[in-house]
Amino acid sequence: MIIPKWRIKKRSVRRLCKIAEIAARHGLGYCVEISGFKQLLSKKERKREHKRPPAEALAEKLRLFLEDLGPTFIKIGQLLSVRPDLVPPEIIFELEKLQDTCPPLDFSVVKREIEHSLNKKIEDVFSYIDPEPLASASLGQVHRAVLKENNNPVAVKIQRPGAKRIIDSDLDLLFTLARLLKKKLKLFFDPIFVVQQFADSLHQELDYRIEGRHADKFRFNFRSDPLIKVPLVYWKYSTGKILTMEYIEGTKLTDLATPEAAGIDTFFIAKHGAEAFMKQVLEDGFFHGDLHPANIMITKDGKIAYLDFGIVGEIEERDKEIITILVLMIIKQDMDEIVKQIQKLGVEISSEQVTSMRGDLKGILDRYYGRTLKELRIDIIGKEFLSVIYRHKIKIPENYALLVKALIILEGVGKQIYPEFNILEIAKPFAKELIKRRYPPGKIWEESYEILKEYSLYAAGYPKQIHEVLKKSSNGELEIRFRHIGLEETVKHFDRMVNRLIIGLIICSLIVSITALALVQTNIFLETIWFILAVILSLILFYLGFVKTRH
Repeated sequence: MIIPKWRIKKRSVRRLCKIAEIAARHGLGYCVEISGFKQLLSKKERKREHKRPPAEALAEKLRLFLEDLGPTFIKIGQLLSVRPDLVPPEIIFELEKLQDTCPPLDFSVVKREIEHSLNKKIEDVFSYIDPEPLASASLGQVHRAVLKENNNPVAVKIQRPGAKRIIDSDLDLLFTLARLLKKKLKLFFDPIFVVQQFADSLHQELDYRIEGRHADKFRFNFRSDPLIKVPLVYWKYSTGKILTMEYIEGTKLTDLATPEAAGIDTFFIAKHGAEAFMKQVLEDGFFHGDLHPANIMITKDGKIAYLDFGIVGEIEERDKEIITILVLMIIKQDMDEIVKQIQKLGVEISSEQVTSMRGDLKGILDRYYGRTLKELRIDIIGKEFLSVIYRHKIKIPENYALLVKALIILEGVGKQIYPEFNILEIAKPFAKELIKRRYPPGKIWEESYEILKEYSLYAAGYPKQIHEVLKKSSNGELEIRFRHIGLEETVKHFDRMVNRLIIGLIICSLIVSITALALVQTNIFLETIWFILAVILSLILFYLGFVKTRH
């Protein structure tokens, strides 16, 4: 394959060559070759024999390769980790380990960015701000501070200067690469569409106001739950590049086994956390899509605190009911209904895939149903389930791919908190109660009555309609109309032919009649008038018959 350099910026070609070089350095030269980009490698690398890396090593090599490429590709890797329809499960679980850490910005840069974004002096906003960041990632870093106006502790998230420019440049390159891949390889998905989805997600993540709105919505949805804590957003001190939120102290889920966490009821935390997630999905239609242990804390008073709302998922009203039924069907192990409900969610499953997929899912449920998390290897079950999706090339809507991954993460978190916890045992009464609330006996009767009334109106009219049909039939008035598809052009030609024939006959008859009238006239003047009239009418009819009917 020859890269059409005239269509690609020279800068992009150089960057593609650099990516190919880094790939070869990480042992992925074979992948570069089979993708059709061997000519991007250096002469030395092109002469080398690149062997296919072992399957168990490929995932780790890919993770290290993405980390080496920088922030955009790290983010792309994180987004790929929630797409079980695009990459195999072993890669998904490895991509979860992507380390998005960067050396911290100098505090003078942080101060300048805050003041420029808020258009205020830093000392007019904060009475204190810690120069050492709480966390430092590729797109931004977080500092602890205290608001001057009310002495409330806050966490301030600052976007790295130039982050958008770097991401946009890398996205341009990815679109170029996607177009080349689409031409070269036969893929079961559209790489350009996938890159566009990633671009949309990254641009949302770059706008901190979107994350703030997500937090506000999440906080509103749990306003009546005293056991769920969501940080308050201080909009007065937030912009697209600065996000100021309430600072929450507590114990990370990863630290629940430490002596400092003594006294926390882990079963209660696991149970309420699972119920909270089901509420997000089945009631609110708005769920936290990145439930890693680092994004959940347990406060000193025993509340579950959610952090980082950069990745969320949304579910349409109609689909919430389908997912509720799907949960009940999984509990009942009704494979036919499971597949049917999955299809209703917009998951593309061909008739050929249904039989084999049903058998694969049943095998997983049979092996693991009814066991506690202590008895299970969540990573193995997750890989088996994701393998079914990937092996059958099942296309999942983006939001539901995120939901599948969130559920697997949730099970892993549950095992970490309370190994004896069984999430299906919690899901069963919750889903049944939700069905009862959505379909109380009164509502079912009301809907049934409305449907019955509608059909009764149709039924009332049927005897009269049947009588009309029979009456017309007996009187010979019944007409049956046919519509031919694909014969329109033939019909047009036939119409023209008939029109010409009819007008031709009319012309002949008129000419004969006028001529006859002319012949019976004894007055020469009148004979002449009739003759001229016959010629004019003949010319008009000729025009109508042989010119107009052609169109």
